[in-house]
Amino acid sequence: MLQSIQASKIWFSILENLPETTISSGGVRSEFINVLNTLLQSTSYSVNTNNTNPNQPSLPNSEFIDFLEKSNQLYRSCVSRQLAADLSPDIELKDEPKDWFIKTADFGDECDRVLQHRDGEFTQLLEDIACYHQIFQQGYNKIILLRPPTYTGYDIQLTAAMQCLGYTKEQFQFIIVQPIKLCAFHKATQEIHALPDLATEELISAIGMDALRWYSLRVPLTSVAPINISTAGQANDSLYLVQSAHFRCCKLLQQANQEIKAEVFPLLPIAEKLDSLLQAVPQILEQSANEIAPYLVIQHLEVISEICHQWLDSISLQIPDYALLLATKQTIFDLLVNILNVTAPEPSN
Repeated sequence: MLQSIQASKIWFSILENLPETTISSGGVRSEFINVLNTLLQSTSYSVNTNNTNPNQPSLPNSEFIDFLEKSNQLYRSCVSRQLAADLSPDIELKDEPKDWFIKTADFGDECDRVLQHRDGEFTQLLEDIACYHQIFQQGYNKIILLRPPTYTGYDIQLTAAMQCLGYTKEQFQFIIVQPIKLCAFHKATQEIHALPDLATEELISAIGMDALRWYSLRVPLTSVAPINISTAGQANDSLYLVQSAHFRCCKLLQQANQEIKAEVFPLLPIAEKLDSLLQAVPQILEQSANEIAPYLVIQHLEVISEICHQWLDSISLQIPDYALLLATKQTIFDLLVNILNVTAPEPSN
């Protein structure tokens, strides 16, 4: 039992207080990744979302340095293995001061990296691996870092360095959150054109917070998130169809609340398909949490809403299956509001 609890402990870090204000920075999209925290906590994970380690002494400490000294993944040299291989045999560096290297090139980095300079100064890489190693030693079995594109390149270095310490890519996940790219329909040319950056406030004013959040999470975090401001949040776009499915369910529930009889009728094939989609939600949430992929929730919601609209259209002249109607409404509401933090409009009484 203890092992299963430990296996679900995650250290989850989102960089806060990003200085960038335009959507191309990736910072705006990162602000919505608190959805991942909700996803992880809604499944079997115990999540720590602090970006600092309160139990952390000054690192790297002597204990960690001793740990590194015993590793065969480090070496002291005047130059890296890669540079040494390119040097002429006539060049001798025996008496040159030495840096302390870690063999990150063995795990996908372009070259080995310095942990400590020859003058004794520690690098940021050494301080970071010391910090994350200690977090693992405190009982966490997974660390997830979400960072904007300005960290591109360092993700490879740090992940490779953690692999040198024996941690797998599944245990230590460094995810670069790609930015938003805007486009719009140009009436004169009847084509979709790319748009320049907008300040966050302008973008929210143009399409609304719900649409910005929805389209920020609709594709994998490692892919650029396209937003067409001509259609985002408008009638018949992806978000509208999901919200309108919830609205229709609410309206029919209001109308049918006093009319449903006790008889149970066989479900139509389209209703059976909808029911199976609802039953699959726990698995989708689990998969989305495991893969750090909130877009899977949105994809599933889009399919649910599509089938829901088809089902409601097919029963427009009949009393719908009340239980299925209620389950559909509640599922859409839970995923929109409680997981994605997007509003779910309801008809007024």
